[in-house]
Amino acid sequence: MKNIIRLTFLVLTLGLFSCNNENTEVPIISGEISEKSAELAETEVQMEATTAEAEYEVEFFANAEVILTQWWRIGQKFGWRNSHKARYPKQCPDVTVEEGEDNGYPKTITLNYGDSTVLNNGQVLSGLIVIDISAHRSSQDYIRTVTYTDFCRDSVCLTGTSSVEVDRVDEMFRKFTSSLTFTLPDGTVVTRDSERIWQWIAGMETEEDQTDDVVTISGNEVGEMNGETWQKRIATPLKRAGGCKYIVEGIVEITLDGVLISSIDYGNGDCNNVATVTDAEGVVSEIDLTKNKMKCNKESYKNQNGSSGYQGGNGNG
Repeated sequence: MKNIIRLTFLVLTLGLFSCNNENTEVPIISGEISEKSAELAETEVQMEATTAEAEYEVEFFANAEVILTQWWRIGQKFGWRNSHKARYPKQCPDVTVEEGEDNGYPKTITLNYGDSTVLNNGQVLSGLIVIDISAHRSSQDYIRTVTYTDFCRDSVCLTGTSSVEVDRVDEMFRKFTSSLTFTLPDGTVVTRDSERIWQWIAGMETEEDQTDDVVTISGNEVGEMNGETWQKRIATPLKRAGGCKYIVEGIVEITLDGVLISSIDYGNGDCNNVATVTDAEGVVSEIDLTKNKMKCNKESYKNQNGSSGYQGGNGNG
């Protein structure tokens, strides 16, 4: 009887390492697949938020190329207008423009966020983005090459390059082809190659107003971390809306070794900090998009183990 009590106590002190146990004392006991599902889901939401923010900065400033160039020529800096305070309430990135000798091309737009550029939604951007534009947008040779150097959203940083192509038939579409390296808050390094399609739904006509911008994102990616490689597919387009801090809609599927290990649902369009994650066993949990942590809960524990008590075994079936 004493041995049973000791075993029960030991098991109940263990929890899934990636869960946030602030609101409950009942841990999730899961197998290797469930742990990997949680780990990759938490990694993915951090990288997606940072990538979407980086790509949006590129889109906003590249779309405003003409007016930025005009301001630069007369010595007027970006951020002098009140319309930009909706995104950058206190400090804007330092924007410089370099023009080539062929009617101003090739053109380089450099965005320097310094150590801390705080957005209106509370996110903090830092680092450097350099956008090289090959030719005028009407030219068949138009393409953007983007270099990120220690660009960070809060405590998640990325370095690498992207090429951006604008659809010749429908200019609402862009294709980002990227090779990026991420550094997570705990020092973990993740590499990711991706091809992502951006579609502007609203706001492109108002170059200086960022509050009405709505875009959807689709595509596929391959990530590598700690010697493991996984695939990400955006099954339902992700939606980024206005000044919301979070992705507000869309479904992401993560596959490891040919197995669908996580499905992340960002919701139905509401701006909030909650997404749901379904693992390979069909267990649904919430993830806090502010803390980038899975929420441990009693119901998930019961679903995986059949009751609120330990059922034996090593968690792998």
